Amino acid sequence: MFVNFKVAAGLLLVVIQLGLVVQAFDHTLKLDFPGPYCARENTCCKDRRDGCALPISTSLCYCDEFCDRDEGGDCCPDYRSFCFKEADPIISCLHNGVYFHKFNNTRDNCNECRCLDGGRVQCDTDLCLTDDELIHSVNSIHRLGWSARKYEEWWGRKYSEGLRLRLGTKEPTYRVKTMTRLTNPTDGLPASFNAVDKWSRYISEVPDQGWCGSSWVLSTTSVASDRFAIQSQGKEVVQLSPQNILSCTRRQQGCEGGHLDAAWRYLHKKGVLDESCYPYTQSRGTCKVRHSGSLKAHGCRPAPGVDRDSLYTVGPAYSLSREADIKAEIFHSGPVQATMRVYRDFFSYSGGIYRQTAANRGAPTGFHSVKLVGWGEEHNGDKYWIAANSWGPWWGERGYFRILRGSNECGIEDYVLASWPYVYNYYNTKSV
Repeated sequence: MFVNFKVAAGLLLVVIQLGLVVQAFDHTLKLDFPGPYCARENTCCKDRRDGCALPISTSLCYCDEFCDRDEGGDCCPDYRSFCFKEADPIISCLHNGVYFHKFNNTRDNCNECRCLDGGRVQCDTDLCLTDDELIHSVNSIHRLGWSARKYEEWWGRKYSEGLRLRLGTKEPTYRVKTMTRLTNPTDGLPASFNAVDKWSRYISEVPDQGWCGSSWVLSTTSVASDRFAIQSQGKEVVQLSPQNILSCTRRQQGCEGGHLDAAWRYLHKKGVLDESCYPYTQSRGTCKVRHSGSLKAHGCRPAPGVDRDSLYTVGPAYSLSREADIKAEIFHSGPVQATMRVYRDFFSYSGGIYRQTAANRGAPTGFHSVKLVGWGEEHNGDKYWIAANSWGPWWGERGYFRILRGSNECGIEDYVLASWPYVYNYYNTKSV
């Protein structure tokens, strides 16, 4: 039997150029070279014959049994459909209104979908960070008090990613749980208060932690920064470096999370540089701080008019528990840090007074830490805390959210921490 190897190689080259893999008869060839071929000549041969060869692109294809072999097949695209009356297999699928090729996968939110034989679509079944069903479920709950929306930043991400990389606070340790709870004088507190209004020049902007589980350091440095500015009466308006703690704290997991007491202990024992001197990178990185050094040694500058060369430190962290004590602490001394349990619907929060809903349907939860800056009450009697998140100003109410107050919603009132900053030379500069 005569085999035209040159012709066969030419056809194989055409197929390879199309990005197709030849395994015996190649049905996908018909997509680019529909023909007809065998049907046009009305021919089907049993042996290799020159008369059964037809031009295709820059080569030849065959309409004989010899063309349909295990390796290097060079059949015409309509060989099996015409000569054997076989139906062409389905090589594309339809999913969510989109057709995609059998050899190309597509995505459905956070899940990858594959096109199988017969036009069947098989998708992964991982729980996504958000989806249309969740948003619809929240917004359909009558008189819920808050609304949900679709965030492009969440779309295509798995919920497990959100828990791991958009939170980052570990469950409070025994050390935190057994802290002595301080009390405050609570007389004369207003019905509503917002530290952002009272100390507008001193409250730090809402950060975006990115895909790094660093809320344990961002909330700590944010609270400490605000308190430096407030307690110094504007002498030291400084943004403390979360990267300093993220990179240099031992026995914590960096962007995989850490404990709040470790962050506060580092800030108390070691001290940190400011954000402009050691900027946040959304990754753990290598520690660049020499603990025996000073601001000057690290190339950093203190606030104008402040004679400081030591790193920024704070006193030991302390805990508050009662609603009234938390309010009094914020009112008199500035924002505080709170730990909360995060449910899946929280990621889709758009505005209103948050409370977790049945839309979560038993999905896993995680711990997160935020900054409480104030409180208020709606006309219907719903009380709330005002909190700054660390997901950027694009989320929620320009980076903030309100959450039900007085009922320990999501454990927001369980572990509330604060600390006094060591404001350098404050009493001397105060009289200048």
